[in-house]
Amino acid sequence: MPATLVTGGSYTLEIGAGFDEDAFILDESLLNGVDVLDGDGEEFYDITDKVTNIRVSRGRKQPIDSFGAGTMIVSMQQKENDRTLDPFNTSSIYFNTSQDQPGLGPLRPIRLSREGEYLFVGKVTGYQQQYVLGGLTQYVVSAADDIYTLAQATLPSTATSVQTSAARLATVLALVPYTGTTNITASPTATLGAFTIGEGANVNQYVNRINDAEQGRIFCDRENTLTMQPRIGTTLAAPTVTFNDTGTATAYDGIGVEYDQQLVINTATVEIESGGTPQIATDAASIAEYFVQALTITDSLLSSNAQALTLADYLLEGTPTPRFTSISTTFASLTTPQKNLLAPIDIGETVQITKTYTTGTPLSKTQDLAVEGIDHEINVITGHRVTVYTSDTIVLNDLILNDILFGTINTNNGLS
Repeated sequence: MPATLVTGGSYTLEIGAGFDEDAFILDESLLNGVDVLDGDGEEFYDITDKVTNIRVSRGRKQPIDSFGAGTMIVSMQQKENDRTLDPFNTSSIYFNTSQDQPGLGPLRPIRLSREGEYLFVGKVTGYQQQYVLGGLTQYVVSAADDIYTLAQATLPSTATSVQTSAARLATVLALVPYTGTTNITASPTATLGAFTIGEGANVNQYVNRINDAEQGRIFCDRENTLTMQPRIGTTLAAPTVTFNDTGTATAYDGIGVEYDQQLVINTATVEIESGGTPQIATDAASIAEYFVQALTITDSLLSSNAQALTLADYLLEGTPTPRFTSISTTFASLTTPQKNLLAPIDIGETVQITKTYTTGTPLSKTQDLAVEGIDHEINVITGHRVTVYTSDTIVLNDLILNDILFGTINTNNGLS
């Protein structure tokens, strides 16, 4: 793939080879040579010009889904007589001669950036090669962020204390031990009970249980920072990107609308892991109209029945309302500033979407929505397409003293 796509911008795909070619190696490097003692241990190679297609998928499609690992799939091809990427080629610049093994392969770091902003950082999980006699050799590199790493690990039997969901996450990461960068909320909603972590518990499954109690977001961001956000609700964050179809904001060519049974929860039951009783919240009017639509959590990590009841109330969604659940656009239709805002958008940020109509009532609909997932499709021929998946949110305004619109404390204006 060229470093610059005409309709997209400048892209760089780099992959680690597992060694530093400038590091001083005993019995190999020359004294007074160019090799150094303090090499950083990892050499990144730019392989952008070999790429034909990249697909990045991060986050979740719906707020009821659990967060899994963000993934990237890279397709590449080379002429049959070009063996630069071939793991059997010991004369490749990527071959680690000091350890006599291919430099490109599983668990090597990989990162994709556009105009200097990372869109994905993770590790290679698969490196597949297909020889096509008389044709181009095909390569497919699969990668995932550190949620994948956590999903491969297990925990020892560990006694815990009553602590916030954020503190419990930090405890779990220390047990792994997790050495990546973290960004964990300082103000979580949930307090978790002193329940012993079972021997051999899968790390990511336990992390998802923490998030089930908090009802926030735990994911790796586009730079592979393990991030925890508190219980989803209102926000003071202005939209990162504003979409409309009138030519005055970021253009789009597709909107998805969700309006189905999964939106209705009129009976929610939450029971803590040990020592509690089921806490049930109901919406009688919704049950009368839609019958029982139930959600049950029987092993919550929450510390008390009171917190379980608060969560059950939070989970109720008695009346379904349609909303925009996804929006898609191609960079060929955007200005450079619009591309620069949209490309690095991340989970938990806010977007505003407006759809206009020629008939019916109303003639336009605008919704402020939270970002739950992002897909990037980058192709050497078709360019760059972004799809954003959303959930409901309420954007509050900062309180401004003596302002006729924002100077009153109410449901829409608040102190940050």
